[in-house]
Amino acid sequence: MSLSLKKQFEVRLTNVQSTVVGQDYEHNGRRQLVYCPEGEITGPDFHGHIMPAGIDHQIIRPDGTCEASVAYGFQLDDGRAIYIRAEGMRRVPAELAETVKSGGPVDPKQFYFVTAPKFEVYDESLRWMQEKIFVCDGTRLPDAVLLTYYSVEQVNDHPALG
Repeated sequence: MSLSLKKQFEVRLTNVQSTVVGQDYEHNGRRQLVYCPEGEITGPDFHGHIMPAGIDHQIIRPDGTCEASVAYGFQLDDGRAIYIRAEGMRRVPAELAETVKSGGPVDPKQFYFVTAPKFEVYDESLRWMQEKIFVCDGTRLPDAVLLTYYSVEQVNDHPALG
């Protein structure tokens, strides 16, 4: 068996707004909520916008690693809906951790930013999203967050299968 990734759709979040809940870099890190009021989802046969209340729950650990738990709802232009929840991480090389913790700018190419999403869909035409494992590659830009979603495809090519 071998695995490959197939690009399925993209999300672009804009006007994201962070609120710091608390900060303690000796033990926990910085807990923040990131409100995502604007965003678009674009796939091969769908397009839509984020519903109000999309949010990331993040903790920035003392080493600069961000652990994220996210939830977004999208209303598609044709009336269908998709709910996405994901767990993941964003990190930079150790020498950039202090810059991240202070909120300073970091080249997006320096980040490892990956999540493992799961979907709830409310239309049979989107059921395929619940029948595969997905990974999401993220890019944090100064004015947006870009998320590219890939399905994990399996090829039954193991030599033992003959």
